[in-house]
Formats: sequence, C-alpha cells, structure tokens
Amino acid sequence: MGYKMLQRAVLFILAGLLCSCAQPHNNGAVAQWDFDHNVQFQQKPLGKNRYFISVRANDKTHFSNLATFLLRKSYDLCHTYGFKIEVLAGVEGYYDRKSFPNLIMDSLSANVECPSK
Repeated sequence: MGYKMLQRAVLFILAGLLCSCAQPHNNGAVAQWDFDHNVQFQQKPLGKNRYFISVRANDKTHFSNLATFLLRKSYDLCHTYGFKIEVLAGVEGYYDRKSFPNLIMDSLSANVECPSK
C-alpha cells in the first residue's frame, strides 16, 4: 500500500509540474484578438507613453501582416506619427523558411514609445 501511495504522489507532482510549464507567460498582458487583421496580440502599458505589444505568429498570418499590424497598433496607441518601436523578438531571416521549413517563429514583440506632447 505504501508503494501505491508513493506512485500516486509522484504522478500528482509530475502532473502539476507539467501543467505549470504549459501556462503561457504573458508578462501581465491580456490576450486580445483583432478580427479585422486576423491576428492575436497582447498589449501592456509600461509607463507614461510606453507600451509593450506582442503579435502572435501562426501558420495563417505572414510576417508582413504582423509587422503592418504592429505599425497600425502603434499609431492607434500614440494618435500620431513619430513613435519609436524597439523590436524585441520575432524578426526572421530572409532564408529561414527555406533552410528550416519547420521552424517555429517567435511572436513579434516590441516596445512602443509615443512622442511627448
């Protein structure tokens, strides 16, 4: 009976660890969906006139659409041009898809800083 309880405890701990690893890390940002552009994104304010935006990559949306959405969302947040975008992750090389056809790309993540008014 002691062996079965130990076995169950180990399985319970392993299941808990697997579930905790499967949770997405979103840095406090809320996931949203833009139906006009067919992209999923997260947005989080970082301070006065600063935002974190992450546009999720998937098989149906090309990188050019993700980048265009990032520009449009930056303009929407800042209400003017002159914003600064610091790309953090998600830019692929020109030959990445040819060299690595099954490569899973990161989401396009960037910090956006609006001009001071």
